[in-house]
Amino acid sequence: MRTTTHEESTTQEETRMTTETNAATAATAATAATEQPAQGAGRHDHPGSGMSGTGGERGDTAYRAELEPVGSVPFVRLLWLELRKMLNTRAGRGVLIAIVAITAIAMGAMLWVLRDEGAELMPLLMAANVPQAILLPILGVMTAANEWSQRTALITFTQEPRRLRVMAAKALAAVVLGLGVLAITLVLAIGGHALSMSLAQGGTIDLAMGWAFLLHLVFLQVQGVLMGVAFGALLLNVPLGIVAYILVPALSPVLFMTTSWLRENGAWFDMTRAGEPLLTNTWLSGEQWAQIGTTTALWVLLPLALGCWRVARKEVK
Repeated sequence: MRTTTHEESTTQEETRMTTETNAATAATAATAATEQPAQGAGRHDHPGSGMSGTGGERGDTAYRAELEPVGSVPFVRLLWLELRKMLNTRAGRGVLIAIVAITAIAMGAMLWVLRDEGAELMPLLMAANVPQAILLPILGVMTAANEWSQRTALITFTQEPRRLRVMAAKALAAVVLGLGVLAITLVLAIGGHALSMSLAQGGTIDLAMGWAFLLHLVFLQVQGVLMGVAFGALLLNVPLGIVAYILVPALSPVLFMTTSWLRENGAWFDMTRAGEPLLTNTWLSGEQWAQIGTTTALWVLLPLALGCWRVARKEVK
């Protein structure tokens, strides 16, 4: 009995000591948890003082986001993208196919008419210039205004916020494509001329074209394409730009015939009259180039400048 009583007393004493130890440990932990935020608050300095940490040291170890410098989009890449936009879309491919097809039909008609005596090189090029003068500027209108009609301008200007740089790439891409079409036309004309002269009796192949006429063709091609870009940028709508490009040059000669002064000086305002000497193989005089420059400034450069101003300021939705 005594042994049992002694064991029970020892067990009770150990239980009491364990309880007291756990209580003391819990009290110590609670006190530490209460004092730690207060100590942390005392170490923070006043906002804006530029000091943090203990002992008034400057916060040099604060996290600062470091962004790697990102360069601008290269202009060559912008040019390549604009060319792909014209070639990879169904509308752009359709216009290009129509240009090549109608050019071939016009040359074929000229070869048929001149089948007996053989077709010279210059008549073939002049026949090809007619459909291209109408259709290539339509491609320029689509280049400048298609993104606003399709509501993809936001993506383009997010990648390249400098809008005038994008417009320069669009204009240069249209010019490059127009000159490419002209090069294909020259190849087709040379092939048609060689075939026609070989089939005609007594025909002689003569590839001499004249540098003056070639320069005139290049100028007409660039002028027409930039005119389409100008009307597209000015209206920012493909159907309106195409209608304006077709109607304005067609109706302007009627206006320039209203008075005697306009009839006498119409070559300074009417692009059609000013551009007639460009369809010859003779070098133009200074006055003729001045008339061409005046009409180009009126119908190409002025709408292009207004269109670029509108593109730079228009809200992108």
